[in-house]
Amino acid sequence: MRSSTEAVLEYLIIKVLAGRDNIVRAVHDYFVNSVSPSSVAIRYSLSKHQVRGYIQRIVEKTGSVVKARVLLKHAIPIILKIKPIVKEINGHIARCGLCGEELPSQIMEDHIRKRHAGLIDEYLESTVEIIKKNITLSRNS
Repeated sequence: MRSSTEAVLEYLIIKVLAGRDNIVRAVHDYFVNSVSPSSVAIRYSLSKHQVRGYIQRIVEKTGSVVKARVLLKHAIPIILKIKPIVKEINGHIARCGLCGEELPSQIMEDHIRKRHAGLIDEYLESTVEIIKKNITLSRNS
């Protein structure tokens, strides 16, 4: 079973792999840069209700806004370096770059979670290691 930290990181990694990095950037702006949900929504072409939903999921997983803010400050710059594996074909259909499967865009995150769990685990492990290394380096300087 994943820790709450790992659950948040996995959630964000899947978003990026699915080509939804705008959501990760929106969450970063809210937690790290203290931008309002309404402003974030406009900036990233989301509804403020979507933004609030993403924020709520992360707070539920971490247990507090403060923990989420600290985690995301360190994690999101690393996670945003991950390249998406999904290419949108049209507004409703996307293709997985790993297996070639074409699916409705709405279920691509589930596809990644189920069919490419090994890749998620690799990114999760490397993200955790980089965060630990960065924190250790900042403590020692």
